[in-house]
Amino acid sequence: MTPLRLFILLNPAIGLVFATVFVVLWLNQRNRPYILMMAGASASYALAVTAQMTIPAMPRIGLNTMTSAVLYQLALSLFVDAMLTRVGVVGNRRWLLGISAVILSLVAYFFYVDDSLSTRIYVQNLGAGAMLCFAALRLLAAPVWKPIDRVLFWVVLLTGLHFLPRTVMTMRVDVPAGLITPENFGRSLFYSALGFALVILALLLCLTFLLAVALDIFDDLRRERNGDSLTPLLNRRGFEEEADRRLVRLHGAPASVIFCDIDRFKSINDGHGHAAGDEVIRAVGRLIAEELRREDIAGRIGGEEFVILLPQSGHEDARLLAERLRARIAELHIGALAGATLTASFGVAEAGPNEPLDEVMERADEMLYRAKRGGRNRVEG
Repeated sequence: MTPLRLFILLNPAIGLVFATVFVVLWLNQRNRPYILMMAGASASYALAVTAQMTIPAMPRIGLNTMTSAVLYQLALSLFVDAMLTRVGVVGNRRWLLGISAVILSLVAYFFYVDDSLSTRIYVQNLGAGAMLCFAALRLLAAPVWKPIDRVLFWVVLLTGLHFLPRTVMTMRVDVPAGLITPENFGRSLFYSALGFALVILALLLCLTFLLAVALDIFDDLRRERNGDSLTPLLNRRGFEEEADRRLVRLHGAPASVIFCDIDRFKSINDGHGHAAGDEVIRAVGRLIAEELRREDIAGRIGGEEFVILLPQSGHEDARLLAERLRARIAELHIGALAGATLTASFGVAEAGPNEPLDEVMERADEMLYRAKRGGRNRVEG
C-alpha cells in the first residue's frame, strides 16, 4: 500500500476516534445534545470516506458516487447544526436540508443525466465550502460570544473559503491533462490534495469543537462553584475572585462598591418561616441582577447581605444605584410576608487608585452599619 493510501486511511480513523470521544463525552453530558450531533457528524464522515474508497465504481448505478455524497452531506449538516445549537442559534435545519437537497440533486443530475465527474467535484467541494461559510455567518447571531467562539468562527470560515482556491487550482492541473476520469480518479492530483486537506481539516474542526465543549463544561463547573444557591448572583468566593480580576484590569480607573443588607431579616425568618426568608432573598437577588450593567458584578456574601462592584463608576453613580435599589425593594410585594413592607440598608464606598478589594469592601461595610444605626432603609457613604 502506497504512503498516500495509508495517509488517506487516516480520514476514517480520525472520524471513528472522534465519534467515540464525543459519544463518551455525551454519556456524561446528556444535557448537551450537540455533542451527540457531533458524534454523528464524525461517524458519517468516517463512513463517507470509507464508502468512497471501498465501494466499486459502477457505471449508471452510482452506488459509490451517491452513497459517499449523501454521507458527506450528512456529516457536514450534523457538524453545522451541532456548532450552531451549542451557541443557541436555532432554525438552521430547513436551510441545511435545502442546501443539501440542491447539492445532492446536482450530483445526481451530473451522474445520471449529464455524466461529468469534474462538474460533480466542483458541486460537492464548492457546496461544502458554501455550507461552512453559511455556518460561520450564522455563528455571528449567537446571543453570547466567548473567546473560543471567535476561534471557531475563523476556523470554520477559513475552512469553507479554502475549498474554492484548492479545488480550482488542482482541477486546472488535472482536467486539461485529462487525468480525472472515473478510472484514475484515485491517482489524480485532486484526490491526493483532497486526502491531505481532509485529514488536516477534520482534525482542526473536531479539535476546535472539542475544545469549545470542554470550555463550556469548565465554565458551568466554575459557575456552580461560584454561584449562589438562591439567587442569580455569585457567592462570596466567586464575587471576590471576579472582583479582584476586574479591579486589576481597571488600572486605576474609578470603581465603587455597594453593600446591601435586608432590614430585620431575623424577624422575617422567625415570624414567617425560613421558606419566606428564602423567597425574600431570591426576590432581592433578582432585583439586583436586573439593575446590573454588563460590566458590573454582584454577590450574596452572607445570609441576607449582598455586595455590588461597579467598575468605572464613581461615588455619585453608586449612590444613585443604591437609592434606586432601596426604593425598588420597598415596593416589592412578597406573598409570604402577608403585606408586610420589606426594606434594606446600603453602604457605598469608592475605591481609591489601586486600593485592594478587601479595604474598599471594609469601608462600604462600615457605611452599611452606619445606615443600620441611623434607622435603616437608607443609603450611607
